[in-house]
Amino acid sequence: RHATIRGGGGESDRIPMGPKRGTARAANGVHANPSLSLALEGGCVTVGGHAFMEGCSHAVSLRGTSALVGDNGCDGATDSGPDTPKTTVDAAILGFRNTHPAWDDDPESDLRILRDRHVIRLARRLRCDRFVAAARCKLWWMTPTWGAGGDALVNSSSYTEAGIPAETQFVLFELDGGAAHVAAVPIISDGFRCTLSGHVNDCRNTDDDDDDDGDPDGTPDGTPDGTPGERRCVLALVAESNCERETCDGVDSALALAAADSPFRAVEAAMVVASEAMNGTFRLRSRKAAPPVVDVFGWCTWDAFYHAVTPAGVEAGVAALADGGIPPRFVIIDDGWQSVAPDPQFKKRVDHISDHPRTKPDFIDRGHVTEVVEFGRGDAGGGALAWAGGALASGLEYAYWNALHSVAYNSLTWNVAKFLVDWVFSPVIRGAFSTMSCFNHRVSAIHANVKFRDDEGLGSTYSPNRKRVKGRGTKRKSPTADGGDKGDGDGFGRVISRIKALGVQSVYCWHALFGYWGGLHPFERGVKRFRPKVVLPRHTPGLLAVEPSQAWDPISVGGVGTADPEKLAEFYEELHLYLADAGVDGVKVDGQAMVGGLGRGLGGGPNLARHLHAALEKSVKRHFPTNGLINCMCHSTENIFNFGDSALARVSDDFYPTNNASHTVHLANVAYLSMFMGEVVVPDWDMFHSLGDAGPLHAAARAVGGCPVYVSDSPGKHDFDLLRQLVFPSGKVLRAKLPGRPTRDCLYADTCRDGVSSLKVWNRNKIGGVVGCFNIQGAAWSRRKGIFVFQYASAADVPSVVASVRPEDVEGMVNGDDSNEEFVIQAHRTRALSLLKPGQRMPDLRLGPKEWEVYTVCKALRVGGVKWAPVALDQMLNGGGALESCSLTPARSKEGAAKGKAGKGGGRAGVVGETSLYGCGALVCYSSVEPLEVEVDGARVRAKWRASDGNLIVPLGPREGTHAVVVRF
Repeated sequence: RHATIRGGGGESDRIPMGPKRGTARAANGVHANPSLSLALEGGCVTVGGHAFMEGCSHAVSLRGTSALVGDNGCDGATDSGPDTPKTTVDAAILGFRNTHPAWDDDPESDLRILRDRHVIRLARRLRCDRFVAAARCKLWWMTPTWGAGGDALVNSSSYTEAGIPAETQFVLFELDGGAAHVAAVPIISDGFRCTLSGHVNDCRNTDDDDDDDGDPDGTPDGTPDGTPGERRCVLALVAESNCERETCDGVDSALALAAADSPFRAVEAAMVVASEAMNGTFRLRSRKAAPPVVDVFGWCTWDAFYHAVTPAGVEAGVAALADGGIPPRFVIIDDGWQSVAPDPQFKKRVDHISDHPRTKPDFIDRGHVTEVVEFGRGDAGGGALAWAGGALASGLEYAYWNALHSVAYNSLTWNVAKFLVDWVFSPVIRGAFSTMSCFNHRVSAIHANVKFRDDEGLGSTYSPNRKRVKGRGTKRKSPTADGGDKGDGDGFGRVISRIKALGVQSVYCWHALFGYWGGLHPFERGVKRFRPKVVLPRHTPGLLAVEPSQAWDPISVGGVGTADPEKLAEFYEELHLYLADAGVDGVKVDGQAMVGGLGRGLGGGPNLARHLHAALEKSVKRHFPTNGLINCMCHSTENIFNFGDSALARVSDDFYPTNNASHTVHLANVAYLSMFMGEVVVPDWDMFHSLGDAGPLHAAARAVGGCPVYVSDSPGKHDFDLLRQLVFPSGKVLRAKLPGRPTRDCLYADTCRDGVSSLKVWNRNKIGGVVGCFNIQGAAWSRRKGIFVFQYASAADVPSVVASVRPEDVEGMVNGDDSNEEFVIQAHRTRALSLLKPGQRMPDLRLGPKEWEVYTVCKALRVGGVKWAPVALDQMLNGGGALESCSLTPARSKEGAAKGKAGKGGGRAGVVGETSLYGCGALVCYSSVEPLEVEVDGARVRAKWRASDGNLIVPLGPREGTHAVVVRF
């Protein structure tokens, strides 16, 4: 089944190939659908013999393969045992070889076209119904894009948001009304990173512009109606190293394709094939261990304090939540703890990041704060001058975001602006951002800054005079900030100890992939041994088409202090040793996507990323043995496809507390991007604020997201009633088992802008599943403007949407071979309980703007005349996640007939329902008849049964823990 087939209608060159390591043949599983095989025939990629991508370049080749995935494509192919159902899915790997025909017409003597960037035509027409794509929307992040195929597919440009954008890293296509789905994943091979693009800059300038023999159906080049020169290509494959020294004439493994009748099977299969084609540089999520922080409640300092974070602030934030009965068990000390400095010419007497804040926050006099830092003097001023300055700044900001920020890449305005930035305004930009922001600061020393040092305490166990031995908390000699030895520690360990004394189990610290936003400081003694030098990033044409303003971004203008990969590996080791010896349990590594622009002279961006992630993961494994790593700002495949061991990553742009337009878009971003990234990592939906109108929406989303749950509330600003629906008194959370992803009926719908669709997110628990329904209409990410935008003049104009839930929404719940299956669905907010058969739906639910509902779905068990099911822990958003086991069986003689009880309803043999669950409060069950008795942990309890809908409430009591419930009929 493995063959290489050349495009362009030439003879097929079949080369038998053995399966790659880990690739399964059809004999090892049940074949999903033999009619969905992928092939390249006459310049057209076909699916089951039907045209899919028409008008491929002659340079394209395709080789068939297959992948073994979990049954129903919903369990990440977890190896739970040899009897776990598996399905074999048809797949293929597309490559290309860019040559120019020689004069002698001998293919063996064709001239190789060596380039560091290739743009190859994949299609003049896409024969699909709809698609959803994951494409970068800025340097750091992706966002989903939806569209239609065929002649309706138009090129992306600065004037339209339709089509497949530049820097697309994943696409899922719907074919034949949903009967088939094709997943396309561009990969990295031989140092070349591949992406898909329908952008005009790429589609009008493919490498094979002279390769024109028309469409296979005879339509000449150009638009589908034959108009010349308008649209030669609707989809291109881009392969680039971003280093002029790294060239090639082609890439054998550029695009992984998989076709299946389930979109989730297709995606999983494509990711399996991509991982194998890349020799395992990244592993699937199901093959990795997530850190323990994913199952407990957390708090992050960022939106509470930003750079003004101090130990007193951290203690106040933790204590405020614990005092409300919601103790955070993990804490992220975000940006603001490191020793950093701007370049020498921009230094200030008091730095706004590394030194004490200039104002005294209102929490420091509270009794639970054990340390009050010494704050700097000064104030912000006031009066008419301050008002005028603020107004001017506001006006300039508005003008920038609505004009200069969105000018088209390579336009006249863009080129003029770039020239002025490079040759006139560079010092002004660097000076301004060094004073006002963090982006032109660089790491000046390994140890914490003055805010986080405790010179009076016993301090950290970090000692530079010790040698390292096997294991954590060990010994190594390492210089300190001034280049000398400091044997008594700097006190950072005491700061961490005080935080953990408040009940925190894990503390993570933030740093960037290159140390800090501006990298390592080339002139500071504390990091001079790593030999950093400032490098100006060189971004790819695709990235600049997506975010033209990167040309004058402060990091692009000020540069990044970077070093050879070996030296950066030493930096990771020293930094992580310092943190681990202080008691820190992990790191959040930010700013990763910059790596693609810093690979010149180092083998290119993809090659540099591979080395850095290998070094980072090696250091994390050594110093933080629970796999304590959160990847962030990492949405380029240079990063994602190097997550070999790391299992947790942010899957969306930030939660912006003051940007209301972003609050709904955030949910769409994470849910749809989890289709792609959820195969590699546990999705991190980011922190949120519990207090405010977006709090309930985001809390419900975290409940179905299969993600960590953590907030960034300022001390004293909390919605504890909301948090209690997510968090137990112990700090544990009920995390769903899979990445939350859109249900099939909204998978290809633009749930932000189409005005009619609700976002529905499904997930699985150990027993049953969960579906969240959300109205997120009214705002979207504008690719033209590069910002979040409202779609309506006022919030009152945002339309309501209708959501309807059925058992099939939870993938794998319904067994099509069992016609007697029934399912119980409970709504969290209304607490309505319904018994449904496959194909039936809950009553339609109308959701206003930002409204939501969460439904628990479970299978009804049946024995004789009794139908019963434990459903969910009452009052918890994902209460079904509490269930660990359940059964309904005929009673043993001592439990049934021997007691002489036929049961209410008459004539039934004894039946016993049993379930085990974790939690406290009350358990909601469905019961078709009133039970005879109910026991909890061996003691009888008084349960409440409602005949109208079978609702049975079983009290568990206030003790949090594992409970055994027995219901007798």
